[in-house]
Amino acid sequence: RSYLWKNRVSDGFVQMVQSNVLHASSRKSTKPIVKITLKASTAQRTLKSKPISAQNKLESTASTSSQNKETVPLSLTENGSTIVSDDANQSNQSHLPSGESNLRTDTSDIIPKNKSRRRKSYTTSLIEGSKFLKESGPKESGEVRELNNLPNIDNERNQLEVSEYIDEIYQYYWVTEAHNPVLANYMSIQTDITPHLRGILINWLIEVHFKFDLMPETLYLTVTLLDQYLSQVTIKKTVMQLVGLTALLLASKYEDFWHPRVKDLISISAESYTRDQMLGMEKLMLRKLKFRLNTPTPYVFMVRFLKAAQSDKKLEHMAFFLIDLCLVEYEALAFKPSLLCASALYVARCTLQMTPPWTPLLHKHARYEVSQLRDCADMILKFHKASGNGKLKVAYEKYSRQELSRVAAVKPLDKLPL
Repeated sequence: RSYLWKNRVSDGFVQMVQSNVLHASSRKSTKPIVKITLKASTAQRTLKSKPISAQNKLESTASTSSQNKETVPLSLTENGSTIVSDDANQSNQSHLPSGESNLRTDTSDIIPKNKSRRRKSYTTSLIEGSKFLKESGPKESGEVRELNNLPNIDNERNQLEVSEYIDEIYQYYWVTEAHNPVLANYMSIQTDITPHLRGILINWLIEVHFKFDLMPETLYLTVTLLDQYLSQVTIKKTVMQLVGLTALLLASKYEDFWHPRVKDLISISAESYTRDQMLGMEKLMLRKLKFRLNTPTPYVFMVRFLKAAQSDKKLEHMAFFLIDLCLVEYEALAFKPSLLCASALYVARCTLQMTPPWTPLLHKHARYEVSQLRDCADMILKFHKASGNGKLKVAYEKYSRQELSRVAAVKPLDKLPL
């Protein structure tokens, strides 16, 4: 892989390393995680459009048409207060006499990218039969035998699927998820930002991620790192965009084939921050997060559940559309990533009229029954019904594209089946 980096100097605090270097943890309780990368062509990973416009413009609070393709200003406001700062160390001095506006970039010139297969083989472990039998009890022994007779969804002949390590890799994900604190109420420690401002920022980051043509897993890690940092550190509105862009930089370094240049990230922030400020924030975030970037995100669970669902492209796109809607919503943080993914897949199957909506193979690999999905699924259905309304609808516009099966145009269910 060295040829991927020989012409690229890392802009940030964390330096790029070759993927064939395996770092094993010194802790006895943690097993090394194997990262397998399916390389795309260099041309596919090249930024396919010009840098994002960084002009600040005033925008009225009147409702905007979804057909308007003009570049929208890079501003993050709530009740007329601007989030973008001229200096992360200065106090909040910038105010626009406009209503709330989305941090937007013009996506009309984005060249559609081919879906990467990088993580299609990075799957969760199969539930051990003996453990499942122990948890189920004698009354479910017949069901256990039936589940154990289900087909193996892993291809042991494909070395890229590292099937011999799947159990250890995903056991780590499940255990880590169980130990991670729920972030549903972390805004209680914030005095200057709100859940709505978080939604505006993430809505914009989804568009920036798509504009830079980054890998799907980079987006989910970006949002996870953002929430983890905000749950521990009280920040001002003036640095909220800086934190979001730094989370994107860190996630792209960890997950992607390449990372955006710092100067490009500064450019899309309307030159509100300096290089030193962004690299300084990168150091702060890494120290606060204790350099632990291998946290389980919705992506790692969704790819496994989709594989268990034996999904087609339309189901895959619908499931990820529903998860993207959850990223923007602070309410969704009340649920664990695995539960969000299982519920999104359940709602997607119901919406596409697939029967049965929850199969024994899904039950086996997702570890959830339909009754456990009900509350989360109802919340996701609510998000789906509201996805085409309001101003935070970058995900809706993204999944209205032909290459993503136009799943955003699929009519939501009135209600979930009983």
